[in-house]
Amino acid sequence: MASKTASFSKSIQSYLAYTRMPWGQLFYATAWHQIDRFLEASGQSILDIGSGFGITSSEYARRGNRVTGLDPTPEMIEFAKQSASDNHLSIDYRVSTFQEELALPGRYDWIFCHNVLEYVEEPGDLLKRIGSKQNGRGYLSLIAHNPVGKVMKKAVIVKDPEEALHSLESDQEYSSVIQTDITTYPYERLQQWLQEAGYEVLDRCGIHNIYGYIADNEIKRQEEWHRRAMKLEFELGHLSPYRDIAVFTHLIARKKIIAYPTNSKG
Repeated sequence: MASKTASFSKSIQSYLAYTRMPWGQLFYATAWHQIDRFLEASGQSILDIGSGFGITSSEYARRGNRVTGLDPTPEMIEFAKQSASDNHLSIDYRVSTFQEELALPGRYDWIFCHNVLEYVEEPGDLLKRIGSKQNGRGYLSLIAHNPVGKVMKKAVIVKDPEEALHSLESDQEYSSVIQTDITTYPYERLQQWLQEAGYEVLDRCGIHNIYGYIADNEIKRQEEWHRRAMKLEFELGHLSPYRDIAVFTHLIARKKIIAYPTNSKG
């Protein structure tokens, strides 16, 4: 993870620019729309793992939730702290590895793990650690790159059939934003890891279902077109086959309550 942290440190400006582009804004808006089907009340305790610039942390702190943001990249945490201060938001930001933080006491009603599994060596183990920090019947929002997306992008946007075929043979993808290789995981594997970590999947969604395969970035900058595209993405995100080919897979899962057998003697 240390090498990946260095990659984030080097790509601060390109990553920040991505979040401010219409496609970055649509990513966050779609994720929040899908979360909000289940996170209705304020006053929730939220752990945002891989909080980055604090965009999602700020959104849910603004709504009256108690948010802890965690990221191993110091530059991102400093940016997030300054943003929270500028907007008069109280958010507990920490520079820490996920393993270090998840070993500490404390549990949360909600945990966000957005685009984190791609960068860790043992994603299944990380999800088990996350489960240990979850309140009973607590919720997890998990977002990860969809391996179908890398094939679709090479075929549709790059127009390179050979590269698309080659992508079928590997779970690796190069992130031009972070400038490093990432690992993609199919839905079935994510679901299995969640079950092993004590979760039940409540909803499977897609982000950038169609939008991610539109190469015309100029039209995306048109405010009215962007509004209509977002409405379409909100609708498609819950439907197959659109969510199946989305660039990102978004799962909402709930921690199961373990029922222990009672020892009754009559």
